[in-house]
Amino acid sequence: MSVKDKIIQQGLKQVLDSKALNTCYMLDEQGKEVPITTSMVRSVCYQLLKQCRSIKN
Repeated sequence: MSVKDKIIQQGLKQVLDSKALNTCYMLDEQGKEVPITTSMVRSVCYQLLKQCRSIKN
């Protein structure tokens, strides 16, 4: 959608005030969308790091 179309559809103030959001979702066992949070990503990184360290030793 072009900026012109957004202005017509949403109004100028909303288009200028809107912020881009980076969101990511995964599907659970029931097919429901679950947002992936920063803490989830950190947790997985720590788990991988722990596994790598145990393999190295």
